[in-house]
Amino acid sequence: MGLAAAEGTTSFHVLFLAFSFFVIAAALMLVVLLFRLGIEQRAESIGILLAVGLDRGRIIRLLAAEGLAVAAAAAAAGVGLGLGYAALMLAGLKSWWLAAVVTPFLQLHASPASLASRLRLRPGRLLRDHLLDAVARPADECKPALGRRVHRPVRAARPPGCLDEVAAAGAGCRRRGDRVVGPLVERGRQGGRLLPPAAVLAAGLLWVRRRLRHQATGPAVAAGRGGLLRLALRGAARNPARSTLSIGLIASTSFLIVATSAFHLDLTRLAPRLDSGNGGFALVAESDQPILHDPNTGDGRFALAFSEADSRLLQSTRSFGLRVKSGDDASCLNLYQPREPRMLGVPEDFRRRGGFAWTASAARTPEEKANPWLLLEKPAEPDADGTPCVPVVLDNNTAMYALHLYGGVGETYDITDDRGRTIRLRIVGLLKNSIFQGDLILAEERLLEHFPLVSGRRFFLIECDPQQAGDVAAAWNRTLGDFGLGTETTGERLASFSAVQNTYLSAFQSLGALGLLLGTFGLAAVQLRNVLERRRELALLRAAGFRRAALGWMVLMENALLLAAGLACGLLAAALAVLPHLLAGAAAAPIRSLAAMLLVILLVGLLASLLAVRATLRAPLVAALRGE
Repeated sequence: MGLAAAEGTTSFHVLFLAFSFFVIAAALMLVVLLFRLGIEQRAESIGILLAVGLDRGRIIRLLAAEGLAVAAAAAAAGVGLGLGYAALMLAGLKSWWLAAVVTPFLQLHASPASLASRLRLRPGRLLRDHLLDAVARPADECKPALGRRVHRPVRAARPPGCLDEVAAAGAGCRRRGDRVVGPLVERGRQGGRLLPPAAVLAAGLLWVRRRLRHQATGPAVAAGRGGLLRLALRGAARNPARSTLSIGLIASTSFLIVATSAFHLDLTRLAPRLDSGNGGFALVAESDQPILHDPNTGDGRFALAFSEADSRLLQSTRSFGLRVKSGDDASCLNLYQPREPRMLGVPEDFRRRGGFAWTASAARTPEEKANPWLLLEKPAEPDADGTPCVPVVLDNNTAMYALHLYGGVGETYDITDDRGRTIRLRIVGLLKNSIFQGDLILAEERLLEHFPLVSGRRFFLIECDPQQAGDVAAAWNRTLGDFGLGTETTGERLASFSAVQNTYLSAFQSLGALGLLLGTFGLAAVQLRNVLERRRELALLRAAGFRRAALGWMVLMENALLLAAGLACGLLAAALAVLPHLLAGAAAAPIRSLAAMLLVILLVGLLASLLAVRATLRAPLVAALRGE
């Protein structure tokens, strides 16, 4: 059970692979670009080999062998660099990203044997073995993982590698109406969300390549100013494939950085609002021991021994006490698989109050749509097998990533009550980015019906003026500290949950930084190669009266045009990826920081082009003219 719990709740490797795809694509474009530049530079040598009798196939094999030797050396170096990068990521998780994992004992585990075995295994064999294992495994062997009594077959163990979705297809999916729900489908959706932006990015690059290939860059000579800009545009169209690859390097990098930056959440300053994730509450208080008296009444505060000053302060506040059935933390802060999630029983006055942001609900009547909490008051109805179904509300992230209830509203989750009977919890509503992440929320009456030993209240939501939140929290802590009570603002609680998401986004941004590094090398190589190829042309322009500074500006503008095209393609694809989440309120674009990042990309690219500018200014005039 401990080993099963250590597998974690949800593997995010699909998202990591999806975002890494853009860096991998940038690396492939850079490899193609550099290899093509090398072939073009050796055109005369290849011609001599053809002239002395070597056939094309042998020459191709010769060039491929050379490329393979370079790739093998690079792969060996990449293994070491990859281990260093992994160690750096772990160092970040144990220090500045500690809030996301709350586990400082992470260690890098890598052995030469494991690395060598991975290099020996072919992808085809891995695909065949895992796929056959998933297909051949009978359904009756699929046991509930870690004691999760979910009313659906789930996979008993996760096979190694990135094909656990294939294994889940036979063991973890089931049909709900005309939909198939399960890990494979949901993780496919996670990766599939990047397909439309990737298609837009590819379409933008193809459009740019078509324009360059057909020399659709406007006239080279026209009245008025802007001659250098027109020459620079013509220079960019001189080699369409090379320029398109350079644009693709910058576009992939800018897309990754912009798309991930827009999802960073800073909820520490989120004001209490009824229709938000904090439900209009300013404070959250939790105690280790049950509190039996109501702090909202004078008698209750007297029984709890609040001082007169604190009692007067609390008269302007309102608190809602929830009953707590202890269990595992099913929030994103728990790295382990929850077995028995904690349950909260909400009282009638809380349900009548309403509030919070909702992702989906089973509401049908106007009253239920206005206040989906009323769905918890529906009577428990027996399922087809006679098991009573109790309505429950969950946070969407808890249902999706911790409990793997991919079907959403209508999905069920089986638990055992105090009498040893199985009860089935049916989801009637999903909250969006709420302070209830990690909890199963039932009506208080339903909780007491099945767990009568739960006494008192241990979870409190406090309405108060945000300006007085500090004083109110101090009053609660002073008086109820003996109950093991601790308070925090709802902003702090939400920020602790969003720290995990922000950590993943920071990791994705580090991938974007690698892409930026690749793009810088690519642009420098392309511009330097362009200058070397055009040294005779540039020398002729200098002989015709162009100054060296003017030619330098022309080369710089040519590179700036490629940068601008790459940024435009990347921004367009990123806007498509972020727009649905912006409209749904799940993302907030940090305009200033994004503008700063894009400015950094532009400056780095221009700095890379300075190498080509220096080569332009130092080109020998007489020797180049004699060659022309």
